[in-house]
Amino acid sequence: MKRKKIAVMTCVMLTGLAWSVTAQAAVADADVIQAYDAAVDMQDGLDGLNVTVKETVTVAGQSDKVEKTINLQTAGMQTEGKLQAAIDINTTDGDKKQYYDNGYFYSNQTGKNMKYAMKQDIMQDILNYYVYLDFNSEYLSVLEKEAGTNGGATYTFAATDSTIGEYADKLLEGAQEEHAISIVSLQGTVDTDANGNVTERKIEMVYSVKSGDQPQICILNSDAVFQNAGQSTAVSLPDLSSYKEKDSNEKVTTITPLDQTIYATTGINVRAQNNVTAAVIGGMSAGDAAEETGYTSDGWIQISYNNATGYISGNYVSTTKPVIVTAMSGTMYATIQVNVRSTYSTDGSVLGVMGSGDAIETKGYTDNNWIEVNYGGETGYVYADYLTWDAPEIYSAPANTTSSGYLEGTLVDASMNNLVVETSNGNEYTFSSGNAYMNTADGLIVGDWIGVTYVYDGSYTATEVDDYNNHQVQGNTMDNTMDDDYVEGYVDKEAYGTVIGYGMSSITVALDNGVTLSANKDNVTISGSMYEGAYVLVDYVGDYMYGIYSVE
Repeated sequence: MKRKKIAVMTCVMLTGLAWSVTAQAAVADADVIQAYDAAVDMQDGLDGLNVTVKETVTVAGQSDKVEKTINLQTAGMQTEGKLQAAIDINTTDGDKKQYYDNGYFYSNQTGKNMKYAMKQDIMQDILNYYVYLDFNSEYLSVLEKEAGTNGGATYTFAATDSTIGEYADKLLEGAQEEHAISIVSLQGTVDTDANGNVTERKIEMVYSVKSGDQPQICILNSDAVFQNAGQSTAVSLPDLSSYKEKDSNEKVTTITPLDQTIYATTGINVRAQNNVTAAVIGGMSAGDAAEETGYTSDGWIQISYNNATGYISGNYVSTTKPVIVTAMSGTMYATIQVNVRSTYSTDGSVLGVMGSGDAIETKGYTDNNWIEVNYGGETGYVYADYLTWDAPEIYSAPANTTSSGYLEGTLVDASMNNLVVETSNGNEYTFSSGNAYMNTADGLIVGDWIGVTYVYDGSYTATEVDDYNNHQVQGNTMDNTMDDDYVEGYVDKEAYGTVIGYGMSSITVALDNGVTLSANKDNVTISGSMYEGAYVLVDYVGDYMYGIYSVE
């Protein structure tokens, strides 16, 4: 065969590989070519192989690498009718096993155990797609040789899109003209033993795929390790009696047209064909949309990708846009009493309730406005509108001074002489109340929203207490006798919810917006049939619920 002149390379630096060639190791071009091709020809002429190929493909803009491992054993390659092969392929898109024996190719790629009559030379071509056995100097633009270990040699080489030529079909299995793939660069090494047998081949290839105005860049790294190079190999074949022979008129796979939008549920590869070994032409991130144009009988989805046809595994797509959870960490605080749910929806079960000001550790956030939290060792979700990064303020009065003030909050405890009030930021205050003037019609009730005028001289003493829950409600508007300080910052609201507690004196409603409210039945206008499980409309202000109406 006529050989092209190969340039001598003194130094090659790659993303994943690096070589430094010394002047002492340099030999004449013809000698390098002859030695390299002899090693390749010897490998291509072996009767058996035992090789493991590990490949990764990195797609620009995608965080996950595409991984593939091929374990391949063959015997009888040089004797017609004697070839046996066992191939185990594991990828991030799925796995498949293939065998060859007695003129038949066995595969479970379609989800069925099928066998096909196949000539031996065609099977050997398939092996070449996996291992690049005949990648000789004809396809190289640069080649150099230096001494290796144990009497062997190390060859470093490079190639261009033009020198590779038709060999690109093996390097980029299944690529079509419509994908407009171009090899930007290719470099690699080949190690041989003292007998000239290839023991390892590494290739790094950068290629671009048509992607609108800007090409999509992909980087493939392949590392093939040959065990027991030059020695005979024993092929272990399983029981293949369950494999059904394909009818000569039966298609290997069929494609059913379908036009709909689908979404990736995780990071996913886009391949040139419906095959786990086909060339990667791009990728999709979780939540990315694509237009499905059909689906295959072996579990692949055909899509329109950058105005070309691509294929993605049907195991990682949905017709419903998934909720994407992005990791984050930190401490957040409840701005009001709020439910912690089992999922990022009001359909999720209630794991528990956070009180106003309670702290919780976050794990992530969703794109539908929920915060993922660690709730007692469980993963829970809280609606983002009710959490804040700001810790509750703790009031500390100056020492040895007397001051006065006013605050509002929920009455959480009451005795003959003391009141305990929790403010909306989660702080609790205890007031001595023996001589306070009480603006209340029928006594204070725990759960009421109250206002306290006080003096502070090292402890809090209430001078006046206003029970706002005794005010009447007209429609959705509090009456005009309500203290303006209470109205400021609060707005009457309506929300739907479900009654989750209905006792002799109290009622509790879990609102659809994630808030849970409780009230004394005597202080609430109740309309319609009321029971646990009833679906209701609630009028409320802040933490105060003043109207509950059955909507069933």
